Amino acid sequence: MEKLQFGKGTKALYIQIKDIYRHKIINGELKYGDKIESEMEIQNIFGVSRITARQAILDLEKEGMVKRGRGKGTFVIWKPGIEEELTHISSFTQEMEAAGRKPGTSYYSITKEKMDDKTKKEFGVDLDDVMYCVRRVRTADDVKVVYMVSYYPLSTNLPMNSDSIKNSIYEILDMEGVGSPISIQEKIRAELPNEETIKALNIAKGQPILYRSRISYDEDDNIFELSKCYFRGDLYSYTISSTESWKRL
Repeated sequence: MEKLQFGKGTKALYIQIKDIYRHKIINGELKYGDKIESEMEIQNIFGVSRITARQAILDLEKEGMVKRGRGKGTFVIWKPGIEEELTHISSFTQEMEAAGRKPGTSYYSITKEKMDDKTKKEFGVDLDDVMYCVRRVRTADDVKVVYMVSYYPLSTNLPMNSDSIKNSIYEILDMEGVGSPISIQEKIRAELPNEETIKALNIAKGQPILYRSRISYDEDDNIFELSKCYFRGDLYSYTISSTESWKRL
């Protein structure tokens, strides 16, 4: 087991312990379902206080690395990152099922409101209409993966019963006869999370996220959805495939 660094200018001891376990989990030394040492064992291994050992485990749990069970111990729940191919339109539920993960929702709400100026600028639209606004934190195998803020025209008649929006909204609207998006435009970039995202995903202030904005259109080229998604950068990636031959310039 790695030794801790003491002295001025070094990281807090609980952060060093957390980083040691995080490294072992990401590199596969500790795998999904493995049990890690208890607070008392960590205390003895590293020669730290019980409070320090507990904080290290709490931080690992906050980052979606482990899950504690009362009387059962602490187990690894992290799995390698999720890859999505940018070759077709799919919902988060479909993406997770294709990746062999269990999709879920840990938080959800639906309101009727107008987009603020910053959001309108982000999408390059000038809409002053009241729209449905759905905010959700989606999970994969019970780990918080993405915070979504999505807008839908009132013409979609999205059910205001909040329980109905826990799962795929695309499936809900398709079943209601509204249909599904036919085309999309997406922008993806890396950035640091804002306070709203930090709170929603329970991540550290300096942890990078992958931001994706999506505009979806129906068959009549009307706006179907405007969505802002904040993915955990350490758990999500995109791949692009092409069959077109490259041409020399």
